[in-house]
Amino acid sequence: MQSHSQTTDTTLPQPPQPWKLLIVDDEPDVHALTKLLLRNFNHRERSIEFLSAHSAEEARPILRAHPDIALVLLDVVMETDHAGIELIDFIRKELGNNAMQIVIRTGQPGQAPPLSLVRGHSINDYKEKTELTQQSMLLTVVKALRLFEELQPTYEAAAKFDALDARLKAGADDRELLRLLKGTPDAAEEEGATDSRLSSLTDREREVLKWLSMGDSNKAIAIRLGVQEVTVKAHLRQIFTKLQVFNRTQAASLALRMHDLD
Repeated sequence: MQSHSQTTDTTLPQPPQPWKLLIVDDEPDVHALTKLLLRNFNHRERSIEFLSAHSAEEARPILRAHPDIALVLLDVVMETDHAGIELIDFIRKELGNNAMQIVIRTGQPGQAPPLSLVRGHSINDYKEKTELTQQSMLLTVVKALRLFEELQPTYEAAAKFDALDARLKAGADDRELLRLLKGTPDAAEEEGATDSRLSSLTDREREVLKWLSMGDSNKAIAIRLGVQEVTVKAHLRQIFTKLQVFNRTQAASLALRMHDLD
């Protein structure tokens, strides 16, 4: 009996991951209404994955388990009069998550005046439940997701830098720091990627990096190139981004190791 084997590529493009939205409210109807209003929501070809908590206490383990939550729609008065405010502090201070967008929705605005909340706590928006129509809900969510998109890479980079800084203080050398920065232990791959990053620089950016690696200040580089100092700073921002580094020392170290800026 002849056996026939057929090789089929079953690898299909994976759909984009949905945005994670956490509803924290002690009223079940609010959860149901929110999901109804956003049932067909789509932003950048990504739908919404709803997470629900009916108290601040219930929300804490969810927030720990899902640090990539983009938006929290949060009531203030739940198991206590200030449960929502305490949860904001938990997110921002204990979890250290500043990219996550927090929109307060309250049915008791007298107990949580918006101005005092904005001034005293890191929230991104404030709405009274009575004013949330479908249109205002959609606008609120889109605005929050756009801010999340803008902020998330910055905070992820900051977290990575904190980890690198800790390793630097512990005595790590440049090679280890670069491996940590790239997230790969392979030295050969690291060298190839480093070369690729340097080759992505424009001629002017390479010139700025050359003088930076020789110890010149921004002002000195500006004088050498006959440009304004603000122009040098703009070039440095692009250089740091392309090289995936966070400061002048790391950029100079990376350039000097490659010896190809002359």
